Amino acid sequence: MSKNETGHAKNIANANLLCTHIIELGAKYNPSNQKLLLANLQNIYSTAFTHQEIVNNSVAPYSLAVDHREKLFAPVSKKITKLRKMYKATEGVTAAQLEDFMTIARRLKGIKKVSPLVTTDPSEENNQISASQMSYDQRTNNYDLLISLLESTPGYTPNETEYQVATLKQEKTDMLQATQSVSDFFIPLNTARTVRNNTVYNSEDNLVDTFNKAKDYLFTILDGNSPQYKAISKIKFKKP
Repeated sequence: MSKNETGHAKNIANANLLCTHIIELGAKYNPSNQKLLLANLQNIYSTAFTHQEIVNNSVAPYSLAVDHREKLFAPVSKKITKLRKMYKATEGVTAAQLEDFMTIARRLKGIKKVSPLVTTDPSEENNQISASQMSYDQRTNNYDLLISLLESTPGYTPNETEYQVATLKQEKTDMLQATQSVSDFFIPLNTARTVRNNTVYNSEDNLVDTFNKAKDYLFTILDGNSPQYKAISKIKFKKP
């Protein structure tokens, strides 16, 4: 779990902890602000906990899709090097054709991986996944260009299955499917994070702000030297 995701879970766990302290206070906890009543705080906690669980359940399939895509694309650079040698050994290939091959190969090898980072800003997450998708889309497109070049070269008819055009076309199809799968699993994950973030940070009565106000009220009714005051002061609610 990333540091950010751990931070979300910590805020939610601390909400439950503060509710436990409030329960122990009994009738002494009697804020005039209705939003700080125990029942409301427990409802906010319960909602946030449920939303975090949905995020957690969406992370695994997305991560597996990302891992599968990375594994699929990992051998491409080495394969391009071998394809170059195979192409160079093909009868009738000209220097110009070889340079065309190298131009495409450089594009394939030159695009760096864009990791899908975790953030609490939904628009930023969308930008990140878009950049990542574009990187893999570009690599797949360049792979397709390379296939077209090989296919249009009459003498390119290798006996080895891994270098044959049909094999390369299947690999391209697998690349497209892997990237689409990442996108498909990202959508529910991003939606779940947006809902969770609204509950914990962004809505008008979000968890962090409401529970910090509850702490402020608690500090007015507790003795600053009491063990409970000191324990509650250590319970933190933070926005990223």
